[in-house]
Amino acid sequence: MTICRFVIALFFFTSFLCAQEIKLKKEIVYFNDSPTFSYIKKGMSNELQVFKLNTSEVIFTIVVDNNSTESKVDDFKKIIFSEQKTIISSKNFRNRNFEFLVDLMLKEKVIDLNGKVDTSNLKRFKEKYNDNSAYQMMR
Repeated sequence: MTICRFVIALFFFTSFLCAQEIKLKKEIVYFNDSPTFSYIKKGMSNELQVFKLNTSEVIFTIVVDNNSTESKVDDFKKIIFSEQKTIISSKNFRNRNFEFLVDLMLKEKVIDLNGKVDTSNLKRFKEKYNDNSAYQMMR
């Protein structure tokens, strides 16, 4: 019985420690309640521009593109890394919020908590999620 309790407690604490939480609040992106990046929303909240904390140095921009239609079926999101000259367009992200996308890029190590972009991980991320990539065509 005590082993069972130990296993349950271990599972609970492990899952608690592994959980990451991204919050966007008052133009600051919080990672596990620590201020990490700055951001602004533009275009009726259809665009999120993320900066290194308290600077004007843009890390990336996420744009919701609704194709000027009312239907959500053809919507997609673009993640734009201007400095790296990389754009990722994906319909898979159309129902995902900004927090999810920031968290995904952190988990995939595209960006780190200091706002540095890893170009090799960015390339892999693009191959994995971009709608026109070979990876997407294999799915």
